[in-house]
Amino acid sequence: MKGRSLTASAGGRYEACECAWEMTIAPRPARATRSASRRGVSLIELLVVLAILLLIFAMGGIFIGPPLKRARLAAAATEIEVLAKQVPVRSRQERGGQGLFVFLRANPGSRTFDLVADTNPVPAGDGRLQDPDGGGTTDALLADIVTLRLPDGVVFHDMGAPYEATWSNWGASGTNRALGVDYQGRTVGPAGGQIASPAVINLTHAEMVAGTLTPFVVHRITIGPVWSVRHTRLVQDPVAPTGWREY
Repeated sequence: MKGRSLTASAGGRYEACECAWEMTIAPRPARATRSASRRGVSLIELLVVLAILLLIFAMGGIFIGPPLKRARLAAAATEIEVLAKQVPVRSRQERGGQGLFVFLRANPGSRTFDLVADTNPVPAGDGRLQDPDGGGTTDALLADIVTLRLPDGVVFHDMGAPYEATWSNWGASGTNRALGVDYQGRTVGPAGGQIASPAVINLTHAEMVAGTLTPFVVHRITIGPVWSVRHTRLVQDPVAPTGWREY
């Protein structure tokens, strides 16, 4: 930017002179951009969120918990039914198709089920269960059959007359219970003798026994004297003649 200015000479006169000067305007400092304020979560907001979560969990326990427990009970009974139906099939398949006695073994304490083949003495066994939990030379667990364990809450239950108690007509083998099938398809106990009437397992849920889960449902599995497996669902009904409706 150009302008005029007066300068004093040696003789005291002022002389106008042209001079070029440049006005420099200092740039305006940029205003620091203020970041959005970050406000912390208040105690009230935190309590509201916790209350909502507790409400969701409570509703889940009410609306999801009971159906899930009933489903686990039904699934456990179905798995035992399926395992029991494998017994005659595996009996025919063992020993290269020549057959062996095969036993369905249950442990009431650990609530487990597995299959045992009558492999001792080799090659055809002796028609009796020599429990793998015993000492010495015993029969062999079928290694490709995964041990079935009842889920938490599912328990054995005795219903009372006219229904037989759990483990009726099962043979005892130490702390275990066992049933086998012979070459003719008959259901036998651990000593090899045919059972006279159906063997029974009754399953229910511990909370149904306590009355905190309704309706009271029992899954009843019976195995006939000639190996056959039946699965019945019974629902408690005071109006029914036996006190139970069968499905």
